[in-house]
Amino acid sequence: MAQRKRYRLKAGRAGVFWISFILFVLIMLYRYVAPMPYRAVIWHEAQVNHLSPYLVAAVIRVESSYRPNAVSSKGAIGLMQLIPSTAKWASLKADNRRIQTAELFDPALNIHLGTWYLNQLLQSYAGNEVLGLAAYNAGSRNVRNWLSEGLLTPSATSAQKIPFPETKHFVHRVLFYKVLYHSLYGFFPPPSRHSSLWQALLP
Repeated sequence: MAQRKRYRLKAGRAGVFWISFILFVLIMLYRYVAPMPYRAVIWHEAQVNHLSPYLVAAVIRVESSYRPNAVSSKGAIGLMQLIPSTAKWASLKADNRRIQTAELFDPALNIHLGTWYLNQLLQSYAGNEVLGLAAYNAGSRNVRNWLSEGLLTPSATSAQKIPFPETKHFVHRVLFYKVLYHSLYGFFPPPSRHSSLWQALLP
């Protein structure tokens, strides 16, 4: 009887080990599929602007697939796909500094201004991510119109009623990637920005 109990205990421990190992491998595999470059900058700017770093990472993933030299057909630039006029306004408001359009290709500056701007939008809608992300993609004027027309509500929890297909798809994808990034990276909180391990996370 005692020998049988010991066998069950060993089998149980082995089962826990293999389950943990498989979960670890799956997490590493998904992290390879959905990497998060520029983590140091993302975490810092998210903290400064009181945002979820996973939300910021998701916006970058959807907007540019982490390509700092990305330029859209509408002229949006860089990781967070900032329109130059919006970015210049944000720089004046946030830093009292005039910038040149070419500076938006700098990953750190692009994330800095994009995160600040995203925070401003979210504050405009009491932290509602659906509305804030819709405004990031389609502009605040359109979101105000949708609210006044009753297409959206201040407490919207779904992008389903957003009339622009592109914006609806954008919000859905960002919220999906936010959950994915949290699942993949939430188990491993970043170390201090000043540690060598943190520096190793930089691209």
